Amino acid sequence: SAVEQSDMASLDVFNDSVQVAAVGKATGKALEKLGIAVDFVPSQATGETLSAELPAVEGAQRTKILYPASAKARNDIQEGLEARTNDANDVAVFDFTRLNTYDTVPATFNPSQMSDVDDIEITSFGSPSAVNAWLENMDVKFNLQDMDEEEKKKLGAQGNGNVLAACIGTTSARAVLESGRWNAMDIYYPKENPGVDSWADSIVQACGDVLERKFWS
Repeated sequence: SAVEQSDMASLDVFNDSVQVAAVGKATGKALEKLGIAVDFVPSQATGETLSAELPAVEGAQRTKILYPASAKARNDIQEGLEARTNDANDVAVFDFTRLNTYDTVPATFNPSQMSDVDDIEITSFGSPSAVNAWLENMDVKFNLQDMDEEEKKKLGAQGNGNVLAACIGTTSARAVLESGRWNAMDIYYPKENPGVDSWADSIVQACGDVLERKFWS
C-alpha cells in the first residue's frame, strides 16, 4: 500500500542518516524486526560497556547522542559517555540528550500473592526497579516500613523474603547487593554476556543450589 511504501521510505531515510546502538543482542533484534538497522552492539550487554566502547562518529567535533530510556533507568550510560573526552584538549566527545519515553509502576502484591511468597525460593530480577519493587512488598509483608535501611540490612535473608536472587546482569545484581538484604553468595548473575539466555542459566544454577541445600539439610 501507499502507507507501507511511505513507511519503508521513511525507514530508509532514517537508516541512512542516523546510527543506532543497542545495549544488547535482544534489543538489537527487536529493532531489526522493526526495520531499524543496528550499527553497534557492545561486547557485553551493560550500560557501562556500551558507554566505554561506543565509537564516536568519525570526523564529528562532538557526536550527538539521543538516549530514549525508562524514567527509572540508571545513569550509567550518560555518566560514562559524558566522562569520555578528547585526549588532546580534554573536550567532551559526546553531546548527550536523555529522553524518558516511558515509566514503570511497582506492583503491589494482593493478599494471595503475599501468601505465595512463603513458597518462593528464588526471585529473578531483570532490572534494579524490580529489586526495589520486591523489597517494597517484603517491607509490607513483614511490617518493616517503619524500620530504617540499616536495621533492615541486619535482618539478612529474613528481610528479603528468604529467597535467592537470580539477575539478568551486573546492574541488577549490584542493586541486589547494595540493598544490603542479600548475602553475596545468594546472588546469581552472568559474569559475561548478560542477557536472557545467560539469565536463564543463572536461574538454573540457583535451582541446583536450592536442591543441594535441601539434600544436605
